[in-house]
Amino acid sequence: MGALLTDMLQRAQRGRRVVAVQTSGPMFLGYVLSHNPELLLLRTLTRQGLPTGVQTISMHTITQVHFDDRYVRLIEFKEHNPEVVYSLPAVPEGMSDEYLTIPALLERAQQTRQLLQLETHSDTNFYGYVARLTEDELLLEVYTQFGEADGHSVMDVDSIRSVIWSNEDTRTIELLRKQPGALDKPDQ
Repeated sequence: MGALLTDMLQRAQRGRRVVAVQTSGPMFLGYVLSHNPELLLLRTLTRQGLPTGVQTISMHTITQVHFDDRYVRLIEFKEHNPEVVYSLPAVPEGMSDEYLTIPALLERAQQTRQLLQLETHSDTNFYGYVARLTEDELLLEVYTQFGEADGHSVMDVDSIRSVIWSNEDTRTIELLRKQPGALDKPDQ
C-alpha cells in the first residue's frame, strides 16, 4: 500500500479517529499512534469500543483500512457513551416473581415500549419494539444496529428462541434514536 494509505492514516491520527485495519489475518480497530513504511502502531479497541492494548501491525500485511464509515463511527459512539451502553441491564419490573414465557415477555415489552433483541430458531436476530401481539403472531417495529428504522416484520411467536430485554446493542440503539444524526460524518 502506498500514498493513499499513508494519507488516510495521517488523517485518522491528526483527527484522533478510529480506523479498522484488515490484515491478511484478523481485523483490528483502534487509534493510530504512529506509522512508517514498516509498522503501524495502534491503540486497539474491541468492537464494543473498549481499549485492549497497543498493537504493532506490519504494513505489508495490511489489505484494507476503513476510516469514518458507519461501523467505525458506531464503535466511536460506543466508546464515547460507556455509561449508557455498558450500564447494568434493565430487569423487567416484577418479572422475577412471575412464571415467565416468551409471550409474557413480549406482552410486557409492548406495555412498556421496551426495545428488544429477538433471536429466532432460524438464527436471525431482530431489534425492535412490539407493535402488535396476538396469541400466535408478533408485529415488530424493526431497527438496525445503527438505530435506523427498518420497517416491520411479522413472525410466529413460536419462532422466537430467546428474548433479550436489555444488552449493549439494544441500549446503543435506544441512545442513537434519542440522538438523531449521532453517526453522521463529523465535519472534516
